[in-house]
Amino acid sequence: MRDALFMGRVTASATHELQNILATIRESSGLMDDLLAMSSEGFAHAERFKKGLTVLAEQVERGMVLTEQLNFCAHAPEKSPAGADINEAVRALVGLSRRDAARRKITLVLAPGRTGLRTSLRAVEVMDAVGAALDAALVALPMGTQLMLSVEEQGGLGVVRLDSPGFEALRATPAWGNLAEVTAALGIGVSAGPGGMGVVLALPRPAA
Repeated sequence: MRDALFMGRVTASATHELQNILATIRESSGLMDDLLAMSSEGFAHAERFKKGLTVLAEQVERGMVLTEQLNFCAHAPEKSPAGADINEAVRALVGLSRRDAARRKITLVLAPGRTGLRTSLRAVEVMDAVGAALDAALVALPMGTQLMLSVEEQGGLGVVRLDSPGFEALRATPAWGNLAEVTAALGIGVSAGPGGMGVVLALPRPAA
């Protein structure tokens, strides 16, 4: 635990610095865009420069989102008296897992879910459990498909649902053993989704 908290503090500091760097690049590229708009007449390469600045702006915004997600991960090992926000933990995990899913030609989608739901677990534990379920689903899904994740409330519990192949197909994947181990250790309930499809993780209630 201590090493995770230490690495989290170091990473949080680094992500703040990266955000400052990206903010400076964004401001500078915006200034260049303004100057180009004022003096582009007669400049043979104006369109090429505009396209380059557009790509730069898009990549800066992408970098800002990634550093925000990494910053969340840096604080994820910390214990919160109010409990971890389930939706925020899943949002960060989905954002950081999209590259791995894309390599398998699978699109990850986080459905608009119930905000404000909390659990007694730390955010890193939520991400660990959902990540284990995600690993099983990515193996079982055929290429070119979409995997939907959602955060809902069921019977007063915050749950994370993965709409993926049949529950039994997920249980047959090599990654299922890790999911079973993680969820058992954290007191997370595991059940089949609606119609026997996918998996539902029921997270412990926050402490009173």
